[in-house]
Amino acid sequence: MDYQEEFEQTPIVKIKLSDTEPYSKHPFKVEDNKKIEMLAEDIKENGLLNPILVRVIGFGGKYEILSGHRRMEALKLNGESEADVRIIKCTDTEATNIVIKSNLLQRDKILPSERAKMYVLRNEYLKKDKYGSLSTGWTKVDEYTQNILAKEFDVSKSSIYEYIRLNNLIDDLLVLVDSGKIKIKIAVSLSYFSSGSQDVIYQYFFKDKKAVLNNEYIKRMKKYKHNITNDILEQITTALKKSKNTEKRYVDTFIKKYISHFKSEQELIERIEILMVDYLKTKG
Repeated sequence: MDYQEEFEQTPIVKIKLSDTEPYSKHPFKVEDNKKIEMLAEDIKENGLLNPILVRVIGFGGKYEILSGHRRMEALKLNGESEADVRIIKCTDTEATNIVIKSNLLQRDKILPSERAKMYVLRNEYLKKDKYGSLSTGWTKVDEYTQNILAKEFDVSKSSIYEYIRLNNLIDDLLVLVDSGKIKIKIAVSLSYFSSGSQDVIYQYFFKDKKAVLNNEYIKRMKKYKHNITNDILEQITTALKKSKNTEKRYVDTFIKKYISHFKSEQELIERIEILMVDYLKTKG
C-alpha cells in the first residue's frame, strides 16, 4: 500500500495558500516552467484531482507541504487562494519519507543536486533514529546508513557516497553538474576542495573559460585544494600544454621514423602482427 492509499481515510479540507509553507528541507526544485503551466491548465479544466498532503507546524495555524509542491505552485499561478488538502499527523522521519517517496513517484527526472539532497536528508534521519542526534555529521555516511540507503534507492553504496559528496560543492558548480557540464566523478573530486578554491576553479574554467577542466587538471590541483589561486591554475595550464607538445613531437617523430615507410594501414598491421608473434615466442 503506497502513502496515498494510506492517507485516503483522512478527510479533505480547504485551507488558505497563504497559510502553507514548503517542506523546510525540500530536496527537490520547484521551477516555474512549462510543466507547471501545463499542470495549472489541467487543474483549471479538471480541478485538483489529487489533494495536497500537509501537516501542522508550530502553533500559528500554519501547514507544511509534504506532497504537492508543484500542485501548490500551479494553484498560485491560477490565482487561487485556497487548496484542497489532507492534514496528516507524522513524525519528522515519516515526513521526510513522504516527501522523498512522493517525488520519486511523480517526477520523470531527478537532477544530481536533487538526488544529493535526497540521500543526505534520508541519511540525516537514519542517523537521528539510530544515534539520537545529528552529531555524527550530516554529509557523512557510515556502513549502517550506507547499506540502508543503497537498498532503499536500489543503487550501489559507492553511488550513495558520490551523490552525498555533491552537497559539498558550491552552488555555481552544482548547477553545472545538473546541466551535465561537469561529470559526477570530477564533481566528487571537486567536493574535497575548499569553497574558496571551488570559487577560483569556477571562475577560471567556466566563467572566464581559460581551459577545459579534465582529470589531468584534477590530479595536478589536488595538492592545492585548500588554497588554489588563479596563478596556480595558469602554471598548471602551462605545464600541461608543454607536456602535450612534447608528446605530440614524440608521436610525430615516431610516425616519420617508422610508420611513413609503409604503403598502407594493412601493411603496417601485418608487420606489427609478425613482430608480436616473434616477440611472444622469445618471451615464451
